[in-house]
Formats: sequence, structure tokens, C-alpha cells
Amino acid sequence: MEQHPTDFGRRLREAAENQGLTVGMLTSAELAHNLALVFHLAEGPPLLRLRHKEWTVETRDIEGVYCGIDMFPASLWEAFSAKDAEYAAQETQALWLGVLASLPCRVVNPPALDTLAGTVLSSPEILYLAHRLGFRIPTVADVESGELAAQALGKGVMATYADLGELWEQSMLRTKNELRECRNHIRILEKVRGRPVWAAVLDDQFFPSQVSLGGSIEPLPEYDLPVSIRSRLRVLQSRLNLDLAEYAFHITANGTWVFSECTRVPVHAVAAYGYQLLQKIVEAIAGKGGTSW
Repeated sequence: MEQHPTDFGRRLREAAENQGLTVGMLTSAELAHNLALVFHLAEGPPLLRLRHKEWTVETRDIEGVYCGIDMFPASLWEAFSAKDAEYAAQETQALWLGVLASLPCRVVNPPALDTLAGTVLSSPEILYLAHRLGFRIPTVADVESGELAAQALGKGVMATYADLGELWEQSMLRTKNELRECRNHIRILEKVRGRPVWAAVLDDQFFPSQVSLGGSIEPLPEYDLPVSIRSRLRVLQSRLNLDLAEYAFHITANGTWVFSECTRVPVHAVAAYGYQLLQKIVEAIAGKGGTSW
């Protein structure tokens, strides 16, 4: 289950099929519009029956679920009025929260109260939580105008500037003139100098990686992650209600590990470990045999 088809989802499906699993991939749009669903929760064991195109599955058929959906956006119901679309989105969210929470099989990542796949926090919230757990973090601040951000940039602040009034896949580095034109709040995130390292965590397994001299992503031995970093990552992963996620660090010139961000899709670890990691993810979700989402 994904918000929309991704390369990670396709590769995970291939890895599951290579292990003999039958895989059904569903996007949030298909869940909302193209799926016949029966869900009994009130009496006896929960029962889920799904019919999509040529296949039908029930609770007992599902070995495991990978979920990468945060929530159902109201834009999925474009023919509805704004109010009705928001209502449909909230009701669909509540339905699938109940469905995923009731399944007896493994769900990775598990639903939380705010999303269907773990807890989603803003960058400052994640950094603050990491700081509370003992990580060194970059400085982050939100200012009320682009003019104030432009003044910071003019003073040589090494940072990334993100316009909080627009949606960006990544924070955008802006010029002073671009910042002055922004009327929304701006997030300023310190740009940490140091060697980038990523650590994917799957349950209690660690998959660290770094950029090689040739520019590719290469694996690191697990012991390159200090014991204190591993210990804190376990706690952070638990606090975020996650089974699978990737964490970014910068190692400064004096050897300090600075926590940068958390993403739930392990892009760098998959680039470094490839099919080995995908196979372990499949085994963690479903093992072998049966049907898997």
C-alpha cells in the first residue's frame, strides 16, 4: 500500500515475488475508488474481505502488509464539494485505520493515530525529539517573513531556507531576492558541514551507508555506528511508532555525529545493500508463502 507508485514499492514487490509470495499493490486512489471491501469488527474475530479486479483476499490470506500511506487527501474526491471531499477523506482514513489496526498479521509501518504508517512529525518536532534523546542536532528556526530570512542569509548564515506556505519535496536554497518576495513564514535549517552517513533501521537491524569516493552509495559495517547512536535510534524509532525507517547524520571534522532527518523509505540503504535489504524487509513483513501486500 503506497500513496502513489514508487521505485521502492516496485522493488519491494519484485523481492517478495522472488520469494514465492503473491503480491497485491494498492495506491491510496485505488483504496478509495477501485476496491470492494467488507470489514466486520463488531462481533467475533475481525474479518476483512477485499476484491480488486481479478483477485479476492480475506484476512487469513494476508501474510503481511507494507504501508507507505500517510493519509487520504481530499483531492481524491475532486467531483465533491470541498466540505464533502474533506468528510470523505476523514471517513476513509478512519476506516483504514481500523482495518490495519485489526489485522493479525505484521503491518510495516504500523498505523498511528495521526497517519496510517507510523507517526509523522515536522522537521523541528523530529529534531527536538532527537535532541531530547541525546542526539546533537542542527539549529532550526521559523521566521515570520522572507525579509527576516534574507537578513539572516545576508549575514552569512549557512542554512537551507524553506517557504512554509508552499509544498516542497525538499527544502529549497533561495537567494536573498527570492526570500524577500516570500510573504509566508520561512524555515531556516542550519547546513551542517561533515561527512553524510545514513542508517536504515529494520526492527533491531542496522544498515549504515555512506557516499564512496566515486560518488556511489556504499554499505558500512554495523560497528561503524557507535553503540550510543544505535541505542538512541532504537528509542527514536519506537517513539515514532516505526518498524522501518532511515536516519541521516553528518559526521563533523571533530567526529561529532549530528542528526539531520528521518525518512520512512530507506533510499540510501537500498542503494547500498540492494536486494539483500529488500529480502530482509519482505521476510520481516511476511516471511515466505501466502499473499502479501
